Amino acid sequence: MSRLLNIFYHRKLRNMRYLVRSGVIALFLVLTTLIIPRSRRHTEVYRINEPWPYPALVAATDFAVQKPEDVRKAEEAEVLQQVRNVYVTDSVRLGRILDSVSTRARRWTDICVRYREALSQQNALRAEVLGQNWATQTNEPALTPAMAAEVGEGLEQDAITLLRAIYQQGFIKLESGEGPYITVRIRPGEEVLVPANRYLNSLRDVQALASRLITTDGLRRQLLLRLVERYAEPVLRFDEAHTQEARNRQLALLQPVHAYFHQHDTLIRQGELVDQAAADRIAAYQAIGLDDRHQGPYLLLGQFLMVLLITMLLLFYLSVNRPRIYFSNTKLSLILLILFLAAGMMVLATQLRLLEDVLSQVLNTEQLLLPYIYLAPACIVPIFISNFFDHRTGFMCNLLVAFIGGVLIQQTLEYAFVQVAAGSVVVFTLRRLRKRDVIFYTLAYVFIAYVLAYIAYHLAGTGHADTINPGTLVLFGVNLLITLVAYNLIYLFERIFGITSDLTYLELLDTNHPLQLELQRKAPGTFQHSLQVAHIAEATINEIGGNALLVHVGAMYHDIGKIYHAKYFIENNNDEEKLENPHNLISCEESTEIIISHVKRGVELGNRYHLPKEIIHFIETHHGTTRVEYFYRKYLKENACSEPENEDQFRYPGPLPFSKETAVVMIADSVEAASRSLPHPTPETLEDLVDIIIDRKIKDGQLENSNLTFKDITDIRRVMYKQLLSIYHGRIAYPAQQAAVSERS
Repeated sequence: MSRLLNIFYHRKLRNMRYLVRSGVIALFLVLTTLIIPRSRRHTEVYRINEPWPYPALVAATDFAVQKPEDVRKAEEAEVLQQVRNVYVTDSVRLGRILDSVSTRARRWTDICVRYREALSQQNALRAEVLGQNWATQTNEPALTPAMAAEVGEGLEQDAITLLRAIYQQGFIKLESGEGPYITVRIRPGEEVLVPANRYLNSLRDVQALASRLITTDGLRRQLLLRLVERYAEPVLRFDEAHTQEARNRQLALLQPVHAYFHQHDTLIRQGELVDQAAADRIAAYQAIGLDDRHQGPYLLLGQFLMVLLITMLLLFYLSVNRPRIYFSNTKLSLILLILFLAAGMMVLATQLRLLEDVLSQVLNTEQLLLPYIYLAPACIVPIFISNFFDHRTGFMCNLLVAFIGGVLIQQTLEYAFVQVAAGSVVVFTLRRLRKRDVIFYTLAYVFIAYVLAYIAYHLAGTGHADTINPGTLVLFGVNLLITLVAYNLIYLFERIFGITSDLTYLELLDTNHPLQLELQRKAPGTFQHSLQVAHIAEATINEIGGNALLVHVGAMYHDIGKIYHAKYFIENNNDEEKLENPHNLISCEESTEIIISHVKRGVELGNRYHLPKEIIHFIETHHGTTRVEYFYRKYLKENACSEPENEDQFRYPGPLPFSKETAVVMIADSVEAASRSLPHPTPETLEDLVDIIIDRKIKDGQLENSNLTFKDITDIRRVMYKQLLSIYHGRIAYPAQQAAVSERS
């Protein structure tokens, strides 16, 4: 029952890890897709009167080139200048004028009629009053019988006829700055263009016309002229509403579109000079967004599929070549987080183009038109990945970042090419990270790679250097400064994810580390042994492929547990001290327990001094589950038995080495320790020693989980043999030397 529960528990745990890993991958896919700009806009950077540096630009859809704002305003101004003001007859004013003239003329005639009646009735007083009233209204002398007779009848009709004749000619009030021609609206929907001088435009002109039209003389003529002078007003006036209507009709005839282009039309070819017309159509094409709601979902789906394919490339690589990363949710999450942050920085960098547009409009300055995506410190991805894991994974992640930036964000092959070149330089220059100042050399090489790749791309694409923008080279320098600042975040990622970087391993290389100082003081022989193992293991791992820095540090700390009971380990017994072997004073079981306990004590020390778990793995696995052979055989001899009751007490607790690095340190530890026991090492004995130890490890099953291949084993034999030869070259007695010694003896 307990076994079934145990199996169920482990299955549940595995399923939970699988769900977590799936959730992390899905979250990365969704978030990365969402931050990618949702636009089909092209963002090629170009300058007018310079060659087009990119491949031929072909329209992916129909679009129109709008006229520039200044051209459109100039055309509108020209049209408005041609549209003349519209004048209409103010019929209300004309009717009021005629009514006023009719009333005044009727009143004057009525005074004359009543005056004559008063005279006929010999009513002198009434006649005098009417005469004074006449003088008041007409500004003429007092009315006399002759004057009354001269006015007579029909003054009202003559005045109306005179005014109608004047208004038939037209009395107009012209706007200031009016041209020689004006537009007159004669009836609804009908307008005519007439010369402005055709109309009367002043009271003097009206009076002159009236003088010509009046055929009578004397008082009647004066009265008619006085009526014209008093009541004549311009009735042909400027009409703003109809004028604006005319302007709108003419503006509506203007075409805001300069030209139409259809799908698959070539807008400009590579190397072609970008004149103003080409710049207008390129800008119009770049301004096309995804306003069509039917295209939006397809664009989002396409971007998601591209992110999915890029992510699958990474997962396939990790599952085949780096399964320990692929099946570790923590490590996989770290890689995906770094990729996501890199994509986010590239998106933010591209948005600086919008800020530049705003600033150029506010400050009225010319735009720089720089590819701001180069400000994103994308090279931090291979730096981080190479430090945390290995350089091949860093190279792979750099390719994916280049794909994301070049295909999804910038949408140009230029960025992908330049980033692949610069990121590859990062990977190759950090392969032998031994000092912190290597990062500065790396950034210098990266800057050179950026510049060379950028220049090479433009020269190869256009055949001349006119398209190389010096401002882009400045962006490369700023990029590296940002990269240098972001480099310090590596410690933050270490603390959050609990994954050790190469920088931490560099710190542990220092022999002044407290643990190393303690080892030198209490177990100097073990310290020297650890240094030799480190050199042998590093040379070996460099040959078969692996993390040499990790191996070197792991070898230096693998025996720190010997700080306790140092004298019980033979390498710490100085022959000059003539001390008795402490194992002679205790039983085999106790000796075995002390020897085996150095692994447990080493793990305890590692945890106490906060060594990375990757280093503690070397402490745990450098003996695997091997048997303490010397005391095992001594026990059998002393007890005269074929095997002990409990053989496990003579075996290390393990675990077995689970990587090439831990396996190499195990073999190097055994080879170096065994070589010290050879009294007169020769090339033959050293080669046999390496073969015997490796064969014993294989036979004992210690390398089953190490992923070592047959070729790796062959290379390990060869490299370790060469390393031993270099260590013991001064002590090796070659056959000729041995013969000479024999003859002298």
